[in-house]
Amino acid sequence: MTTSPAEPVTQTGQPITESERPERHRISRWGKAIFAGVIAGTLFTTVEMLLIGAAGKGDIWDPLRLSASIAMGNRAVARSTAFTFDVFFIGMLMHYTLSILYTVVLGMVIRQLRLETALAVSAGFGLLLYVVHFYGLVFMYPWVAEARSWMAVVGHLVFGLSAAWVYKHLHVRSLMEQTHFALEPNTH
Repeated sequence: MTTSPAEPVTQTGQPITESERPERHRISRWGKAIFAGVIAGTLFTTVEMLLIGAAGKGDIWDPLRLSASIAMGNRAVARSTAFTFDVFFIGMLMHYTLSILYTVVLGMVIRQLRLETALAVSAGFGLLLYVVHFYGLVFMYPWVAEARSWMAVVGHLVFGLSAAWVYKHLHVRSLMEQTHFALEPNTH
């Protein structure tokens, strides 16, 4: 008895019957985007904070202040304002909300692409986000012009690349689980 290459088979080479098929669990696009957005957002903030600290060009909390300024206005980025819990909380809320929404959009764009192509597209996506944030939105948030830096460019590249890598990795894993070719350690 022959089977098609896409048809799942048992270890003996026989096709799996409907009653033998385990229940499928699919990761939704939103689920992947939330997970990938949180990971990418965390890497973005961590890289930017580390670069700012290493370069000595500002306060390591500046990225969160900038995110908080979306909702709180320029008082969140004012040096005379202490870095308080409300600035931290609003900054994190805005940062992760945007990270997830951007990853949803990125996921729609890269969903059908091969990993290598998806990474190239996501690097461009990260750079596009930098341009939109630091040049396109200056009319609404004029203080962001002062935050333009190579460190922010690197952070946006890290965001795009890591969001795509995590999203694509989850996509491949979920597809493999759906087709019963789950990743198992080689026992031979």
